[in-house]
Amino acid sequence: MTLAQRVATALTFLLVSGMAATVILTSGRTAAAEREVLSSFDDLGTRAVVVRAEPEAGIDFGVVERLSHMEAVEWIGAFGPARDVQNAATDSGVSVAVRTVHATTLAPLGMEDSLADTCYASPQALESLGLPEVAGHLSAQGDPVCDLGGTLVTPAALSDFEPLVLVAPSEQRSHRGEQVALVVLVVTEPAQVGAVASLVPQVIGPDDPSGISVAASLDIARLRGLVQGQLGGFGRGLTLTLMGVLTLLVGAALFGFVMIRRKDFGRRRALGASRAHVVILVTLNTLMIALPAGVAGACASLLVLLFRGEPLPGPDFVAAVVILATASAGLGALPPSIVAARRDPLTELRVP
Repeated sequence: MTLAQRVATALTFLLVSGMAATVILTSGRTAAAEREVLSSFDDLGTRAVVVRAEPEAGIDFGVVERLSHMEAVEWIGAFGPARDVQNAATDSGVSVAVRTVHATTLAPLGMEDSLADTCYASPQALESLGLPEVAGHLSAQGDPVCDLGGTLVTPAALSDFEPLVLVAPSEQRSHRGEQVALVVLVVTEPAQVGAVASLVPQVIGPDDPSGISVAASLDIARLRGLVQGQLGGFGRGLTLTLMGVLTLLVGAALFGFVMIRRKDFGRRRALGASRAHVVILVTLNTLMIALPAGVAGACASLLVLLFRGEPLPGPDFVAAVVILATASAGLGALPPSIVAARRDPLTELRVP
């Protein structure tokens, strides 16, 4: 059927590929722009909850284990009080703050768990210390503190504490009695920031509740949710509209071709083909054309976006468009296939 109906095959291919390309060039661009905008919001620390603790709060490094039981929290880091250190090889007098860190994982900071008692300095701290080669050791008033082991990746939630140097203790359990001055939590979803911020003081259980303060970017998180809702709603509405148009166009085109070839379906029915057989035949024929057409349209639209230097939608979005375009074409083929199956074979065979 696909090879015999060349005009119908070509028209269906063009409709599906054109619609898939249109969706990616419109809704796909919106989805890519949404991802970049939300990423910029996340860079501002919209998912961060920062707890500052005074000495009277009595918080130690065991707070990480207590907070790790909260399901909405993705990462937790506890930091000790700041201690000024200098480059031991120079007498520049420039100091930066070094803090002991205990976290659920040190990977987001670019630190290695195996290199304990080794300092990691941020690029800003390395520049201040005059150590661009990331080699040397730090001291505090002449007393050795630690050797530099690598460059620190500073999360957005810790950007206010730059220049920053962190060191992980060799035996973190032995440091549980050490005082904690700062706790940073990264929440799984921005919408959960407010709930986590309200629950953190209860979970921490400080000796003196007035000794802690909780800060969260609730306004930025709400703005992020608003932007995500508006951009996502626009993209979904546009995609559904275009797919609805595709369904109608495919249905109308196939209905015309079914009426032209009604004698062929009449012969099939006269030779014993059931109505279900005719419906499946027409629908599967359309799906066989629609799937490669959707892939071709998606690839062509991605090449256009790549050539223009515009952001590309994710692979999950592209795959969803191909599947949705194929399903829409199959849905549009159902009414014409049912009409073809319900035609009386004797009547169709009498038509000259």
